[in-house]
Amino acid sequence: MKKIKLYNRDGADLWLEDTGKQIDENISIWKLSVDDKHKYVLEFCRYIGYFSEPEAIDPSGGPMISLGDKFEGKYKIVKINSVNNIWINGNNK
Repeated sequence: MKKIKLYNRDGADLWLEDTGKQIDENISIWKLSVDDKHKYVLEFCRYIGYFSEPEAIDPSGGPMISLGDKFEGKYKIVKINSVNNIWINGNNK
Protein backbone atom coordinates (compact mmCIF):
# COMPACT_ATOMS: atom_id res chain seq x y z
CA MET A 1 0.00 0.00 0.00
CA LYS A 2 1.15 3.50 -0.80
CA LYS A 3 1.49 5.95 2.10
CA ILE A 4 2.19 9.66 2.30
CA LYS A 5 3.54 10.80 5.67
CA LEU A 6 2.08 14.10 6.92
CA TYR A 7 3.41 16.56 9.49
CA ASN A 8 1.22 17.05 12.58
CA ARG A 9 1.86 19.73 15.24
CA ASP A 10 0.43 17.45 17.96
CA GLY A 11 3.19 14.92 17.31
CA ALA A 12 0.83 12.32 15.85
CA ASP A 13 2.05 9.82 13.31
CA LEU A 14 -0.40 10.86 10.56
CA TRP A 15 -0.47 9.69 6.96
CA LEU A 16 -2.58 9.33 3.83
CA GLU A 17 -2.98 5.67 2.87
CA ASP A 18 -4.14 4.20 -0.44
CA THR A 19 -7.15 1.92 0.19
CA GLY A 20 -6.61 0.01 -3.06
CA LYS A 21 -10.02 1.09 -4.41
CA GLN A 22 -10.02 2.74 -7.83
CA ILE A 23 -12.45 5.32 -9.24
CA ASP A 24 -10.82 5.16 -12.68
CA GLU A 25 -7.36 4.41 -14.07
CA ASN A 26 -5.85 7.59 -12.53
CA ILE A 27 -7.96 8.26 -9.42
CA SER A 28 -7.91 6.09 -6.32
CA ILE A 29 -9.50 6.35 -2.87
CA TRP A 30 -7.21 7.16 0.04
CA LYS A 31 -7.87 7.62 3.76
CA LEU A 32 -6.29 9.52 6.63
CA SER A 33 -4.77 7.23 9.26
CA VAL A 34 -3.20 8.00 12.62
CA ASP A 35 -1.38 6.08 15.35
CA ASP A 36 -3.46 4.67 18.22
CA LYS A 37 -2.16 7.18 20.78
CA HIS A 38 -3.50 10.15 18.78
CA LYS A 39 -6.96 8.96 17.60
CA TYR A 40 -8.42 12.32 18.70
CA VAL A 41 -6.63 13.97 15.74
CA LEU A 42 -9.30 12.52 13.43
CA GLU A 43 -12.13 12.74 15.99
CA PHE A 44 -11.68 16.53 16.14
CA CYS A 45 -11.32 16.97 12.39
CA ARG A 46 -12.91 20.03 10.73
CA TYR A 47 -14.59 20.00 7.34
CA ILE A 48 -14.41 23.29 5.44
CA GLY A 49 -16.93 24.21 2.75
CA TYR A 50 -20.35 22.68 2.25
CA PHE A 51 -20.79 19.53 4.32
CA SER A 52 -22.04 17.57 1.31
CA GLU A 53 -19.05 18.77 -0.74
CA PRO A 54 -16.12 19.72 1.52
CA GLU A 55 -13.33 21.77 -0.03
CA ALA A 56 -10.86 21.01 2.75
CA ILE A 57 -10.36 18.80 5.77
CA ASP A 58 -8.36 19.90 8.83
CA PRO A 59 -7.37 17.26 11.39
CA SER A 60 -6.42 18.48 14.87
CA GLY A 61 -2.80 19.62 14.70
CA GLY A 62 -2.92 19.76 10.90
CA PRO A 63 -2.17 19.69 8.16
CA MET A 64 -5.17 21.15 6.42
CA ILE A 65 -5.74 19.24 3.18
CA SER A 66 -7.54 21.12 0.38
CA LEU A 67 -8.80 20.33 -3.09
CA GLY A 68 -5.93 20.78 -5.53
CA ASP A 69 -3.17 20.11 -2.97
CA LYS A 70 -0.28 18.04 -4.29
CA PHE A 71 1.91 15.62 -2.37
CA GLU A 72 5.29 14.25 -3.40
CA GLY A 73 4.98 16.21 -6.64
CA LYS A 74 2.42 13.89 -8.23
CA TYR A 75 -0.52 13.00 -5.95
CA LYS A 76 -3.29 15.60 -6.32
CA ILE A 77 -6.45 15.85 -4.15
CA VAL A 78 -9.47 15.92 -6.48
CA LYS A 79 -12.37 15.20 -4.09
CA ILE A 80 -12.92 14.98 -0.34
CA ASN A 81 -15.84 12.93 0.94
CA SER A 82 -14.61 12.07 4.46
CA VAL A 83 -11.40 11.16 6.30
CA ASN A 84 -11.86 7.64 4.92
CA ASN A 85 -12.72 8.66 1.36
CA ILE A 86 -10.32 11.11 -0.27
CA TRP A 87 -9.96 10.89 -4.05
CA ILE A 88 -6.40 11.34 -5.29
CA ASN A 89 -5.19 11.52 -8.86
CA GLY A 90 -1.80 9.82 -8.93
CA ASN A 91 -1.03 10.73 -12.53
CA ASN A 92 0.05 14.37 -12.03
CA LYS A 93 3.54 15.48 -12.86
